[in-house]
Amino acid sequence: MSNKRDLLIHYDEENQKFIFYMLEASDTAALRAKTFDGVCPEVAFFKERAPDDAEKTMGSMVFAALDHGSINRVSIRDYKSESEVAMREYVTELEVAAQNNDPEAQYSLFMEYHSRTMRSGNSSDLQRAEELLIASANAGYAPAKKALDDWTLLKAAAEWRIDRGPSV
Repeated sequence: MSNKRDLLIHYDEENQKFIFYMLEASDTAALRAKTFDGVCPEVAFFKERAPDDAEKTMGSMVFAALDHGSINRVSIRDYKSESEVAMREYVTELEVAAQNNDPEAQYSLFMEYHSRTMRSGNSSDLQRAEELLIASANAGYAPAKKALDDWTLLKAAAEWRIDRGPSV
């Protein structure tokens, strides 16, 4: 019987090559536990596509992730620009869904607006974040209800960022 294994992809920037490691899942558990989950597509996301499209999508996700964490990027594409365009499209879709009282979309937008506040220090983004969080929590969305419990701290951090003023 074989044990569950994880795939670790290492980009050796100095030698310009990729190294694929198959590791025991139990050996990577501690690393996975303390690492942000990042992009977590469901298997169904890929199975809904034609095999070539699923492989292409997975490959672009891997290259984008590797470039994001690299000093000497692979630069197969301009993933940063593509990601920014995709994010704008995603936020537009969320805005429509949130206006239609979708509590999950409201919560996702809350996180986006809070994040914007932390980057830009814009108080109107914080106000919008709070409105979205409250709407989502009032609709009974569990993650929003949990975040609302922490809102005092999250809001204080954002207000501190706003008080600091624009980044230079």
